[in-house]
Amino acid sequence: MDLTHLSAKDIAAKIDAGETSCEAVTRALLDRIAEREPAVDAWEYLDPDKALADARAIDALPSKGLIHGVPLGVKDIIDTKDMPTRHGSPIHANNQPCTDAPCVTLVRGAGGLTLGKTVTSEFASQHAGKTKNPHNPAHSPAGSSSGSAAAVADFMVPVAFGTQTGGSIVRPGAFCGCIGYKPSYGDYNPLGVHDNTRSVDTLGMMSRTMDDQALLRAVLTGAPYRPIQPPAIGDLRIGLCRTPNWHLADAPTQACLEGAARDLSAAGATVTDFDLPDGFEAAMEGFDAVSGYEYSRTLSYEWINYPELLSENLRGNRVPNGLKVTAAAYQSGLAALGDYRKRYAAALQDWDVLITPSAPGEAPADLTTIGEPPFNRIWTGLYGPAINLPLFTGPQGLPIGLQVIGHLGQDDRFLDAADAVYRALR
Repeated sequence: MDLTHLSAKDIAAKIDAGETSCEAVTRALLDRIAEREPAVDAWEYLDPDKALADARAIDALPSKGLIHGVPLGVKDIIDTKDMPTRHGSPIHANNQPCTDAPCVTLVRGAGGLTLGKTVTSEFASQHAGKTKNPHNPAHSPAGSSSGSAAAVADFMVPVAFGTQTGGSIVRPGAFCGCIGYKPSYGDYNPLGVHDNTRSVDTLGMMSRTMDDQALLRAVLTGAPYRPIQPPAIGDLRIGLCRTPNWHLADAPTQACLEGAARDLSAAGATVTDFDLPDGFEAAMEGFDAVSGYEYSRTLSYEWINYPELLSENLRGNRVPNGLKVTAAAYQSGLAALGDYRKRYAAALQDWDVLITPSAPGEAPADLTTIGEPPFNRIWTGLYGPAINLPLFTGPQGLPIGLQVIGHLGQDDRFLDAADAVYRALR
């Protein structure tokens, strides 16, 4: 039994049945990390001795819940009281939070093991971290949740936290080849997670199975555990949404999406074209104004006190440009996004889910980029759930994902439908 390939659900079940232990699983994962970390660089902080000691302490306790004994990765913009939280910046090299973020507390309270901190891009922005794509280390893992996606995809940990402002859960999932789930806005408590753009920032999770998303959803929301219940594929009304950015998807990505639509239709689903309502460009301009305004002010401490330690991207571009956004433009941006959410929600009523690209193409052979979000930002701004399904392989032998989009606040139904799509296309 290869413990590194087990899902979180299977790890918890085998520990509960006495077939393995948290220490044994942790030791296997640490061995995998020792083997693969030099090539992948997924971890910002990892203390093997501490991880094993924590695992033994968990094994000494009666089962606490759904994820008892399951190791998790924590993106390094999320506060942890016993591990540094560096935000991908030398400014915070010695930052040691005094408390855990609520999401970490909930995981630990359910018996989960925080294995270590995964790499993030600088303050979850465009300046890439050190992580490489596990399928080819010359290629980008995307960002900003690069370490979490790479660690999960490379069997270093079964699940790991990510966050999304533009596309930082879905796109790393696509590039690295794992499931990346961004729930409805606000479903997972974001306290203790460093802000990027508070008005849209969403905490989510990387996994290799859909079942693990349902498992962690119960832990993080406090709702009773509800196993995924995929409907018959023939019961689904699926919208094929190319978006106004369709021209930015490369030919293989376009072919994968359109092929998926044909295959789902052949399997019995009702698949029809879905066009976003008018106003897309205005909504995206509003997104940019909101993001620029909020992000530049979020980094006030770093900008005023340590500008020389910011990357050139932040120092020379993102922060000064964001500071130029006026309060009036910011309020107009919020209003534009709010208006578009209403029109989009009305347009979506006749569909259960949408399918759309997760990224413009395969991971680029450029470790200085985190990739582009033309197929992600709109969905983050619209607040509904989004998930990457690792279904395809491109001409370079790298993953291409399918993004599924659902209705705001209907995440259980959404995960059911996404799982039905996943099963039909696998």
